[in-house]
Amino acid sequence: MSWIEDTKLALKNLNKPSHLKDIYTEIESIRDVSSSNSWQAITRRVLETNSSDSKVFDSKFDFFTNRDIGKGIWELKNDPLEILQLGKEYKRTEIGMVLNEENLGREGIYYSKEHNITILFTDLEKGKDSIKYNDFFENDYFHWDSQTIQHINTPRIQEIVKKERDVILFCRIHQKIKSKTQPYIYCGRLVYEEYEADTANPVHIIFRSEDYADDGFEGTEIRNIWNWRSGKKTTNIDKSKKLSGKRKKNYKKPNTTERLGLIVSRVGQGYYRREILERWENRCAVKDIGLEKILIASHIVPWKESNDDEKLDVGNGILLSPILDALFDRYLISFSNEGNILISNKLDDINFKDLGIDKDTKLRRVYDDMIKYLERHREIFYEKDN
Repeated sequence: MSWIEDTKLALKNLNKPSHLKDIYTEIESIRDVSSSNSWQAITRRVLETNSSDSKVFDSKFDFFTNRDIGKGIWELKNDPLEILQLGKEYKRTEIGMVLNEENLGREGIYYSKEHNITILFTDLEKGKDSIKYNDFFENDYFHWDSQTIQHINTPRIQEIVKKERDVILFCRIHQKIKSKTQPYIYCGRLVYEEYEADTANPVHIIFRSEDYADDGFEGTEIRNIWNWRSGKKTTNIDKSKKLSGKRKKNYKKPNTTERLGLIVSRVGQGYYRREILERWENRCAVKDIGLEKILIASHIVPWKESNDDEKLDVGNGILLSPILDALFDRYLISFSNEGNILISNKLDDINFKDLGIDKDTKLRRVYDDMIKYLERHREIFYEKDN
């Protein structure tokens, strides 16, 4: 057994908040420590690195706690929802260790015996010979096909529908890469939203992801999973434009720093930025620049001049490089309904090359729902240009 497992077992046997000296005594009864001079330090290290109460916490497992108990007093956590860490990698054996259950099988769904939890395991990219399950995220909604023996009235599915058990998701894009089995990524909690009528064996279910985040997780595998899109979507339910109450509530006015694109991954602009990035395929609306980190998702009609619907309307958004965004924000440039650039008289020809624009610059495309906002932007552009 590993040191983590032995430390867990020691606290489980003690069955109460316990001081280090008592944990040491229990460890000695579990394993032979006679050949180690540092086993007490190892035990302390295990406790601290696997506890979010510690400053040195760096694990995928949050097994131990000493909050509200006192320094040197430790207790074992039992709730998997507290122990598992969003976005971290897990093997099935490691998930079993969290559940205190040895064999999770190989199926795409597992019903915990010790906890009131149903676990979904899914691979987004399906093998050539596999059953073509339709599993994917659409923003904070997750589409899932059940097992082929299940329909909406199957007792285990009804447990999900009636929210009698917690549902959590472990997901990966590829089952194997270069013949190497890939770990699952913990994607958090799911809550039943609806199912697609007339589907059965499998039944197609849509969940709301409780832990989906518009902000953060840049460059991580969980962000890749959230952004992954199926090339063979077969469901008739489309959640791609559906804004859940939670996401709408979390969307706030971007501050000055966020508008400059410096910390958009932290707070505030996440939802809107993701919608604009998706629309413009992660590339500047004018230049063929695909460096996502520097691109700025801006409102065409400023926030302060937009009503509640306009603030969230993707048609009122444009994705620009920092220089173009600065010019657009200050009404030194605008665009016609055909996408042709309009340049303020305040900029002379000498500036153009340095600014990376010329009179032939234009939007890569103009969406119909942008036109009314471009017209309002031009009104102010012409006012300021006179």
